[in-house]
This record gives sequence, structure tokens and C-alpha cells, in this order.
Amino acid sequence: MPTFAYQAADASGRVVAGVLEGGSKADVMAALEQRALTPLRLRPAGKKDEMAVGVAGGQTKLRLRPRDLLEFSRQLKVALASGITVLAALDLFRRRAKGTYRRLLDRVATDIQRGTTLSEAMAAHPRTFDQFYVGTIRAGEVAGAHTEALGELISYYERRLALRREVISALTYPGIVILTLIGACIIMLTCVVPQFETLFAANKTALPLPTRGLMVISRFVTEHGWELGAGAVALAVAGWLVSPRPRVRAAVGKVLAHLPLIGKILYLTTVVQFARMIGLLERAGLPMLETLKVVAEMLMPGPVKDLTTAVRRKVVTGSSLSDAIADTHVLPDLVEQMIAVGEQTGKIDETLAAAGVHYEEEMRVRIRRLTTALEPVLTLLLSTLVLGVALAIFLPLWETNSLLLKH
Repeated sequence: MPTFAYQAADASGRVVAGVLEGGSKADVMAALEQRALTPLRLRPAGKKDEMAVGVAGGQTKLRLRPRDLLEFSRQLKVALASGITVLAALDLFRRRAKGTYRRLLDRVATDIQRGTTLSEAMAAHPRTFDQFYVGTIRAGEVAGAHTEALGELISYYERRLALRREVISALTYPGIVILTLIGACIIMLTCVVPQFETLFAANKTALPLPTRGLMVISRFVTEHGWELGAGAVALAVAGWLVSPRPRVRAAVGKVLAHLPLIGKILYLTTVVQFARMIGLLERAGLPMLETLKVVAEMLMPGPVKDLTTAVRRKVVTGSSLSDAIADTHVLPDLVEQMIAVGEQTGKIDETLAAAGVHYEEEMRVRIRRLTTALEPVLTLLLSTLVLGVALAIFLPLWETNSLLLKH
């Protein structure tokens, strides 16, 4: 992908320089505008340009997990709270880091040494630091409260990881049952049924319909097992490759949103994200227009994401957030009321935080209901499968024994 060298003015009017990867100049200009930078000059970059800004080789490809971002935020907050400068803290982290993570810290530190802010240096690596993280840091810089912004990020990622652990814990049992079900099917069709098929063929008796159907399925799986396995792997790889594309994610989101039980849980997840993110960025001091832009980028595809994009267009024209959301019937009534009350009292961050807590608890209740309903259903499904295979195998044996007893 081509690299472009740029000069741009930030919100305070200070001129900054750097390089960015992009498919075209228009893509790079859009990326600069997302970082609240006004492009002044833009041209294809050479090696000297890349070396001059300390990002030779382009942006890093490192993707940090939420738990890694949480640990990084904790360490940085402790360092800044103790009076250490950002550069000194990054140098301290770099000494213990390895590989791509160390190169990332080197490039961030180099950019800061050349005059960029911490948020601008992080924004040069969007695979590592998303817009939500960068926007929160930028708001802390404007307010002169780095440690407070990092504290908000720490609280956000702690809640996110705690909820994720609850979901994983709730889905562990259903997952085990499903894997057991799949494994039992494969073993029975490839190992057990073929053994009985030889016995049935020797008897030369008419087989019951369930037995004949099971033998046909068994022969198909046995003869085409490798093709089926390769197809499953290819399908999984293809899904993994196309999943990051916005159109694919939007289509999958629409499908999941219409599923019973799961669709409601995903909707509540998005509502919690909406309330938490807007409340956090508002508390950090980020302007509402930029807050809505960041939130729209970070939300999962679905009606709440589409609403956020539409609301931002209305807010640009001078509408308040509560008026822009009114009568859309996308968000729950409680969230709309909390936004209206928050705007009237000037405490929208507190009211949305309360709404986030409420719907997070409702989401946990629905997850527990889902897992409680799945457990007996999956157990019944597994038992039915085993019973059906057993009957298909033993019915001919019983008939054979009956004939032998008659003679």
C-alpha cells in the first residue's frame, strides 16, 4: 500500500508532520480528518520522509487484546501519577518489551520526541489503538488530565473483560455439549455403524428404514470425510478473511439481530456500548460531534450504529442529542430519558453511566436465561441422537433374534 508524507494543523493550530499508508490521497486525507488534523500538504513519501518521522516501514501491524490494553493503561497511569514523563515511561516499558511491541513503543516515543502529542503518536497505529482509545487520550490532553483519562479507560476495559468472562463462563457448558454431540456423530458414523453394516449384509434380511438411512449417511461420511473436512476448513478460513470487511460485518450483524434470544442480547450489548462510550468520552471532555463520530466507528453493525451516524448529522446542524434521538424508537425509552435529563442538568455522563449499569445487568439476566434454556435442549438433542442411532443398529438384531427363536 502506498505511503504519503503529510503536514497538517491540529486543533490548536500547531503544524505536525508524518507519514500514513493509504490506498489514495483521498483515503489519507479522510484518515487525517478523523484524527482532528487539517491537511496542509500531502505527497507520496520516500524513505527519507519515513525516517524523518521515526516510522520507517509504516505503521505497525500489532493488535493488542483488551487485556493487553488494560495492562498498558494501568502501567502508564501509574508512571504518570508518580511524576514520570510520557517519554520516560515509554522508555521504561520498551526495555522490558520484545518484538513488534517494542518497535511500537519505539515509534510512539520517536514521534513524541519530534513534537507530536501522545494521542497523535498513537493514532498513527490504528491497528493497535482504536479511535475510542485515541479519542479518550486526546480529550485528557486537552483537559490536562492524562491520568484521569487513563483511569476512565482502565474502568472501561475492566468492565468489558468482566462481562466477557461471564459470557464465556455461561457458554462453556453448551459448547462442551455441542462438541460432544459432533464428536459422537463422527465416531458413530465412521467407526460403529460400518462394523454393523457388515453384519447386516451377511444376514440378507430386509432392514428397517432408520437403519438403511443411517447406513447411507455413514457411507457418505466415510467415503467423503476428507472432502467434508477440507470444505469446512476452507469455509472457516474464507469467513475469517472476509469478516473484517464492513459490508460482511453489517450483513452478519443484521442476520444475528433477527435471531431469537441472541438478537436481543446483541442489541443490549450495543446499547451498553453506546451509553458507556458516550458517557466516558463526554466525561473526558471530548466534543459531542467527535464523540458521536468515534462511537459510530466503534459500535457493532446494527440499528444503534446506524442511529448514531444519523444523529451526528442532525447534531452538526445544531440539534441537541435528545432532540436528534427523539421518536426514532431505536434506543430504549430509559436511555432517551437519561439523555434528555443529562442535557438539562449538564450531567449526561452520569445519567448514561447509570443507564449502562442498568442494561448491563439486564443483559446478564438474559444471558443466564439463554444458557439455562440451552442446557436441557442440548442434553435432549444429544440423548435423542444416541437413542436414534442405537435403535437403527439394534432393531435389525432384534428382528434376527426373533426369527431364530421361531425356528
